[in-house]
Amino acid sequence: MRRVKITLPATITDLGPGLGGLGMALGLHTTIEVSERTDDQLIVETAGEDAGRYAVGLRHPVIIGLIRVFQRLEDTVLGLNVRIDNRIPHAAGLGVETAYITAGIIAANNLLSNPYKREDVLSIAAEETQRPDQVTAAVLGGLVSAVLEGDTLLHRSLPVASLQVVIIAPDTDDFAEAVEGRIPERVLLTDALYNLGRVPLLLDALREGNLDLLGKVAGDRLYAPHTRALVPGAERATDEALRLGASAVIGTHGGALVAFADKNHARIADAMKAALRDAGASARAWTLPIDRQGIVISVMQSSS
Repeated sequence: MRRVKITLPATITDLGPGLGGLGMALGLHTTIEVSERTDDQLIVETAGEDAGRYAVGLRHPVIIGLIRVFQRLEDTVLGLNVRIDNRIPHAAGLGVETAYITAGIIAANNLLSNPYKREDVLSIAAEETQRPDQVTAAVLGGLVSAVLEGDTLLHRSLPVASLQVVIIAPDTDDFAEAVEGRIPERVLLTDALYNLGRVPLLLDALREGNLDLLGKVAGDRLYAPHTRALVPGAERATDEALRLGASAVIGTHGGALVAFADKNHARIADAMKAALRDAGASARAWTLPIDRQGIVISVMQSSS
């Protein structure tokens, strides 16, 4: 009987002007352990962040990932135990649901003796989640660029300096739904060119760890103007972070704020939380390194 244990990091995407293709892995993780049973039961246990958020049956994202591979291969196992220990907050734009589905896909592939190679698994996960940036960053770690061209995944790992970032996750459970109705389908050419012209400089700033340059090129005119207003106190929190030495504050689609700084991380986090609290929004904070390793996986075989 096989048992597969998978750990995947949180991810941030839509980095400033680099919308829709850049992903970065962070040192905050979810761990999923999947093991075969000798009967036909499916047992799902959850612990950690938002345990019980999903129905612990066929509708859980980990199970959805498993089922997708079983369907593709027209093969399965008899029964499963699934244990989830999650430290990534939901509804913050840190990629936890993508990590769940990806873990399920990888676990199923291992349980069936790895018929798919790594590039196949990445492509399947990117196609199933429609988040190639999150999938690739979580599996490979570090900074990546990834897009789907039709059903083909194109990706590259990019050089990135060792950085510490402050993550502020407001309690905005309905943020994703609210954002959906605010992002315009058409944008001004001048705004699109503003973003596009800054992406090469953004990548160089991240490669060098040049926070001064990062602060000058991290602006976004396409998403940020429409999403910041959904987080009460976000503008003041950003101002407080910059006052205390942060070079840039980037918002995620889930409502989290990401502050890049080389010092004063605890003070920045406290000031940003206070700004949100004064506006009526509670929030939590983490200071995290970039996760350069990506997925950690172990496979064990037992005789019963």
